[in-house]
Amino acid sequence: MNSVLMKLSFVLSSVLISALASPTTAATGQETGVIVCMTDKWDEKEVAKGHKIADYTGRCITVPHDTARETIVSDCIGKYEYMPDGTWKGVGTGTDHFKSGDTRTFTWDEGSDLKEYRYTNTGGTGKFQNAKGGGTYFYVPITETVFSGTYKDKSE
Repeated sequence: MNSVLMKLSFVLSSVLISALASPTTAATGQETGVIVCMTDKWDEKEVAKGHKIADYTGRCITVPHDTARETIVSDCIGKYEYMPDGTWKGVGTGTDHFKSGDTRTFTWDEGSDLKEYRYTNTGGTGKFQNAKGGGTYFYVPITETVFSGTYKDKSE
């Protein structure tokens, strides 16, 4: 195993161990956990000097602190815009995939002006057909294509 894969494996293992060892906030109606995202596609174009746009496709895994809850795999797509002044924003959609085969859809938005990024449930299939609520998340890069952080969910 090369050193990059070893480092990535160590970081992901550390994140998962941290998720499983952290306390839950189920009593407050809020779920918390760890999020790890991988970029599958990043198509960046400079539309003017210092002004860039990017099309994004990726996958995320959310690992709840409450080990009785399900780990969820999500597919995400979106667009990012980077301005010459250094500010940026991103918006997109995603689909959570559950072991039962049910899905939950959501929109998300990120930006340099936000301390936590936001997502809002927009529906789904099966028991998530009328999903509402949402939450916040924040992550930082581990490599150019892997990000790790935390989330707080208030889904209904």
